[in-house]
Amino acid sequence: MKKILLTLLILTAIIDGCKKYDDGPLISFRSARNRLLGSYSVTQYNVNGVDSLSLYNDSMYSQFDILQDDNDFGYGISGNRKDGIYCSAIGHWKLNNDNTKLTVNLSTCYSDWHTHSSGTGPFINHATPEWEILRLTDKEVKMKTTYNGKDYTIRLETL
Repeated sequence: MKKILLTLLILTAIIDGCKKYDDGPLISFRSARNRLLGSYSVTQYNVNGVDSLSLYNDSMYSQFDILQDDNDFGYGISGNRKDGIYCSAIGHWKLNNDNTKLTVNLSTCYSDWHTHSSGTGPFINHATPEWEILRLTDKEVKMKTTYNGKDYTIRLETL
């Protein structure tokens, strides 16, 4: 019995050390790309470890759509900000070869057809942050990046 318990303990340690994402699931039957596709709500936005979700919500809309488009892959952030001003951002994303990093190229970000400024941190026009994926499940994506000398963490949860 001790041998079986010891073997299970060793296997658990080995398998846990082989996880792709620090905070991710051990096994998934869906590809990383397919787990990313969908509509999300932004539930966490930290800047240098400080909760900044209200700053994000003041500048952007909390619905985050990651979808496939004719130019490989695309994403969009759109809707009304907390102040009622319409905000939209579109861009493209691409996973690296081992699916641990997500490069985002934000090509357009505007509010009410350029009458109000829009965007914050790595979510501004022509920003190209590379996000390290910390957790990727069917219901949640958690990522971090460094942009302009600041550390950002974002958590997206499916709608």
